[in-house]
Amino acid sequence: MNLARLMMIDLSGSRLTADEREFLSQRRPGGVCLFARNVVDRFQLADYVQELRSLAGSELIVAVDQEGGGVVRVTDLPYPPGAMALGAADDVALTRAVAAATGHGLRSVGIDVDFAPVADVNSNPANPVIADRSFGSDPELVSRHVVAFVQGLQGAGVGATVKHFPGHGDAAVDSHLALPTLDLSLEELERREWPPFVAAFEAGVAAVMTAHIVMPRIDPDFPGTLSRKVMTGLLRERLGFDGVVFTDALEMKAIAGKWGGAEAAVLALKAGVDMPVQVASLRLQEETIAAIERAMAEGRLDQQALAVSARRLARLHSQHLVDPGGAWREGDAALLDEAAGRALVMLGGDLPRVRPGDRVVLVAAQATRQSAATQATVSPASGLAAALRERGVDVVEVRYQPDEASSLLAEVPATDLVVFASTARTVLQEGEVELARRLARGAGSGRFIHVALWNPYLVNDLPGPALVAFGWRERSIRAVAAALMGEVRASAEAPVDLATA
Repeated sequence: MNLARLMMIDLSGSRLTADEREFLSQRRPGGVCLFARNVVDRFQLADYVQELRSLAGSELIVAVDQEGGGVVRVTDLPYPPGAMALGAADDVALTRAVAAATGHGLRSVGIDVDFAPVADVNSNPANPVIADRSFGSDPELVSRHVVAFVQGLQGAGVGATVKHFPGHGDAAVDSHLALPTLDLSLEELERREWPPFVAAFEAGVAAVMTAHIVMPRIDPDFPGTLSRKVMTGLLRERLGFDGVVFTDALEMKAIAGKWGGAEAAVLALKAGVDMPVQVASLRLQEETIAAIERAMAEGRLDQQALAVSARRLARLHSQHLVDPGGAWREGDAALLDEAAGRALVMLGGDLPRVRPGDRVVLVAAQATRQSAATQATVSPASGLAAALRERGVDVVEVRYQPDEASSLLAEVPATDLVVFASTARTVLQEGEVELARRLARGAGSGRFIHVALWNPYLVNDLPGPALVAFGWRERSIRAVAAALMGEVRASAEAPVDLATA
């Protein structure tokens, strides 16, 4: 058995280096995980994927995180709004259709696995890494949308992956940066964390991704990814899942910081994982393969169990073949626009109406660094300003550095409306909160609104009223502009507890 077939790797850019070509053709890893750095556009990507398979073999699994919202790797293929936006719209037919459009796009370029949907129940408002990536805080709502997403994606020929088992929704630490610990009992897991996973299993989901989280009441020694008690005892034996199990990326500090990437891959296989995801340098990927081979020779790994993993991976790939259809199908663009518009939530009062010729002061941070999961820096408020200007609105943009916000705008400029656009992934600095409060007081009743373009929980810290978009991508921005102009209604209900005043 070529043990490299059990490992998924990443690559450095949109063109393969000579070393990468040699590694793919000589080692023939079993999977490649794509990131935004690998993508120029969908046409280049289709050729890139074809080249990968010509080097590593036609059975190569090619995967991507195309969750939607803040986690999108291929932006010129159809992609959903964030999961929480779909949870706010709460229409499973819409979720299923959006996932199907996403799947058709991925299949058109040869991608056969999407590391989506997130099945975590976001029970902790302070969660720094899940938040809007979850459909909501209610296990039943999350379950029905997870199932709909799985059905849409797999109906289009792409293997869905529910993540992050045994549950990441109550974490207060980003596992990209440190190792979270959740003191949950088995009963709490079964009641709150697992219903979406179980529903997905019953719907025939192709794969599961692990969580780098220690649950000391289950296994005090290892995080879920490396725990045989979790991966085999709970996932395989207690819940009966027989699909493919991928690790989350092993280079994340929650794992690599303590166990090291190569040894972590061995421990994951020993725990019952089918495919460790080693997103790292070629050197570490070589070291990981060598560590797996050495562990097999030393008897630390069960050859029969690894053969079962190889069969699961082969089955996963064989079920999902390249879609000869186009990336975009008739109605996809309108569908995705509809999804963004139907996600809008209005809290704490009436939505101020903006008319052509009105003056709007739009206040926002210069740029917002996304989390490690989302991998970019964004300034979505500029898109909102442009969308309003297209409708004849006089927009005055005011930008601030978050650490200098408290000194900004001693007086509010004369205007018809002040829009404070929050674009942070996690929390705002104290100065930003004080700035928003000062703007609201200065603008007066009916002339201030907070537009939450990312973390919806920020409405709990800022003055209202608030328009919540659950996302900052182009379609969500256009939907916000349309709502401010009275073209669409913000009629959704938040799928998590948010303040109303």
